[in-house]
Amino acid sequence: MENTKEQTGIKTIALLILPGVQLLDVAGPCDVFMSANFFTPVGSAPKYRVQLISSTPDRMVYSNAGIPLTCSHSIYDHDCSIDTLLIAGTDLNLLDEVNPDIYRYLQGIATNVRRIGSVCVGAFVLAKAGLLAGKQVTTHWKYAAILQRTYPDLNVNVNPFFIHDQGIYTSGGVSSGIDLALALLEEDCGKPLASEVAKHLVLHLKRPGWQSQFGDAITDYDLLAPFTKAIRDLLKDKLGQAISIDYMAESVNMSVRNFSRVFLKESGMTPGKFLEKMRLDQAKKMVEYTDMSFEMIAQKCGFGNVISLRRLFLKYLSISPLQYRKACKGAE
Repeated sequence: MENTKEQTGIKTIALLILPGVQLLDVAGPCDVFMSANFFTPVGSAPKYRVQLISSTPDRMVYSNAGIPLTCSHSIYDHDCSIDTLLIAGTDLNLLDEVNPDIYRYLQGIATNVRRIGSVCVGAFVLAKAGLLAGKQVTTHWKYAAILQRTYPDLNVNVNPFFIHDQGIYTSGGVSSGIDLALALLEEDCGKPLASEVAKHLVLHLKRPGWQSQFGDAITDYDLLAPFTKAIRDLLKDKLGQAISIDYMAESVNMSVRNFSRVFLKESGMTPGKFLEKMRLDQAKKMVEYTDMSFEMIAQKCGFGNVISLRRLFLKYLSISPLQYRKACKGAE
């Protein structure tokens, strides 16, 4: 592999495209880097070139929309110089179909590129390649718990839109790849150019808030383990009531100790934490979709009082229920 910085000074940004990729995972970062060239002074060399890399020799990959993407390179090419490599995400259910050669490719190239990162579910690919061990990372809020459970040596943080840890960059769901690309652009060229590109694309240079504000605290129902689903079904209509771990254990004919052990193994969290997150998800929906008072929401979700409701919003979302309602309604 050649030196990652070409003599011309043009940095090559490569996106590794997985089958079933979401188009915005690719198009978002591409538009950020190519827009930077638009603001390059006349007579100066462009700052970036963008390459798409496929996992197949024919260099053709189909997106989740069925649109074919023709890549300029494949993982079997050895003559391309890369400054920054980003792995674009795909559907989590398609990861088992990923070409095993991708992992060998990533392991081989990791020490020869200046930066390597992921968009959305691409973090799972970096993790399987062994490149995220011991690092703080993020991914799509919907799959963060699965990433943590699958790779317990990672420190998965669902809050940030992107994370940089020891030369590895991971970003959250879908559009978070744009947040990451803008940060990489600012790192390379400074804030003034990054701000110009953000304004050109009608974006915030640094988006306010957290990724976790967009998602549920509990993983999608279909992704839960059967035992966890059973407990969720048991509790979903009782969240306004006092619920004890004894009650949960008794409902499935188990001792409290055995129930707590099995539940932690199946869900990756304690029963108490699971109940807390269920109540938070219900409260978020009520705050977002109703005009119900916060006092009533706190009562219906089993928080007891508004102070407890506010405390939980701040704990998980870093904003108050009032700020969340304003953000959802587009109010200042």
